[in-house]
Amino acid sequence: MLRALFFAIKIGLIFAAAVWIAQRPGEVELDWLGYHIKADVGLVLLGLFALLLATLVLHRMVLAVAALPTKLKKRHEHKQHDKGYQSLTQGLTAVAAGDAKLATAQADKTRALWPDDKGLSLLLEAQAARLRGEEDVARAAFDKLLHNKDTAFLGLRGLLVNALERGDTARGLELAHKAQKMHPRQPWILQMVYDLEIQEKQWDKAEHSLRQAIKFKAVEAARGDKDRIAMLAAQADELNEKGDASRAIAALRKAHKIDPGFAPVAQRLAALYIARKNKPAARKIIEATWRVSPHPDLVPLWDSIVPQGKAKDISARLNWFEKLVLLKPDSAEGQLAAAKVAMEEELWGQARDYLSQAEKTDYSARLCRLYATLEERLGHTEEANGWLEKAADAPAEKVWTCKETGRIYERWDPVARPHGSFNTIIWDYPKARASLSVPSALPQNELLITAK
Repeated sequence: MLRALFFAIKIGLIFAAAVWIAQRPGEVELDWLGYHIKADVGLVLLGLFALLLATLVLHRMVLAVAALPTKLKKRHEHKQHDKGYQSLTQGLTAVAAGDAKLATAQADKTRALWPDDKGLSLLLEAQAARLRGEEDVARAAFDKLLHNKDTAFLGLRGLLVNALERGDTARGLELAHKAQKMHPRQPWILQMVYDLEIQEKQWDKAEHSLRQAIKFKAVEAARGDKDRIAMLAAQADELNEKGDASRAIAALRKAHKIDPGFAPVAQRLAALYIARKNKPAARKIIEATWRVSPHPDLVPLWDSIVPQGKAKDISARLNWFEKLVLLKPDSAEGQLAAAKVAMEEELWGQARDYLSQAEKTDYSARLCRLYATLEERLGHTEEANGWLEKAADAPAEKVWTCKETGRIYERWDPVARPHGSFNTIIWDYPKARASLSVPSALPQNELLITAK
């Protein structure tokens, strides 16, 4: 619309000029080199206009001829770029499909068409090399990507994946820290840094990273508390091995404060107090945990802190375990512990009473085995065999098991061996699980990760 209006204005101006000249007739005379020329003003102006127009056309033609080689070159480069883009697309598609041969061919073609490119063609070359299993070639290509600010992160990420696949967590952590500087709020990077610091047992740094991960929603707050407890327990184990019991106790007290009901921490803390002859402190810890979450792992510790002078008193020892029963009357753990002590002291009637109370709360294979032991001690072989048969059919009991592999452990540890997953051992019923595949915090739906 505006272009048409502008054209109309130009036509109008030309028409107005022509009218203005027509209204002012006159002649132009020229004497030059013996020639005498006399012409109307309008004709002269028309001739001048035609000369100007011819000059402009000739100028345009000269410029067009001069620019022809450049245009042909640009056209060739444009076609080459389009072909390179097509090769790049086909190559990345081949990488996603896992076709190493096609990916390599397209990578070579792309590099030939884009010889000066320092971006995506290098990425394709690196990915094709990874598919072929040539990790050194891939690393070299990823290194080149680092020198281009637009693709530096792609190169960094490729090197990070390569380091993790080689099991080089130290190098992986170094690269993850660089990635975090480039994208400090990216959840998967925060998660990666945190996981690698855990693997490297850099507990203080991992705790800081955990706070950042929670802040930017990379880790849920509930999981954060559990992981913090596991980190403090791991620190305490290391400190205790080094003979620094005081700092180990301090770490465990922090963990116990976060979750008083977590038995493994209470067990460790109470054991350290007992080793330092501080039975009252041990008792306080066990009682605090038992009120929240009674656990059989605490029973041996409770038995070891029977008040001095009462350990050999049959009724006093049973009364000591009665305290566990009263701390959590609705739990079968106290009843079972007291029943076992009663049988050890040959108080058969009381043992049966405790087992009867436990049966009302939690019918389990352990309960059936204790009943079988009781009947066997009393000489009731047939009844004992009957309870053993019931034990075989009774519901499974909770155990320490890795939620990722299903492996069963005798005790809880912050790191599940041999695969090394952190804080995955839980108190649960044993279940058949698929074998562990090492998890990655890297997003799994992206090309750089899925190419194998």
